[in-house]
Amino acid sequence: MMSFSERRATLLRILEIETNIKDIEHSKDYIVTRRDLKALEHFGSGGGRITISSPEDLDRTVEVRKNSPELSEYIARYKERMRGDQERLNSLNSEKTKLRAELMSTLVR
Repeated sequence: MMSFSERRATLLRILEIETNIKDIEHSKDYIVTRRDLKALEHFGSGGGRITISSPEDLDRTVEVRKNSPELSEYIARYKERMRGDQERLNSLNSEKTKLRAELMSTLVR
């Protein structure tokens, strides 16, 4: 059975994890990267060009043509850019799930 201080430490860690998740999901880089990746992946209707941030420098914009070979290259670079954040989010979410399960198992008994 978990002591009060162990439960408190677990709850504090869960809150810290939730803050870390929120920090990642609300960061400018994550939001811009996710938005531009989605725009590129769903670039089916509209004009022949789309203006997005450069995957290497989000403060610089680039123009991509609809049927150009660069389109799939930009998608791959955006996915690579997001990979680190996604892995970190997955890790934090699994740790949070594990801690919640531990906490709940002590409360049910």
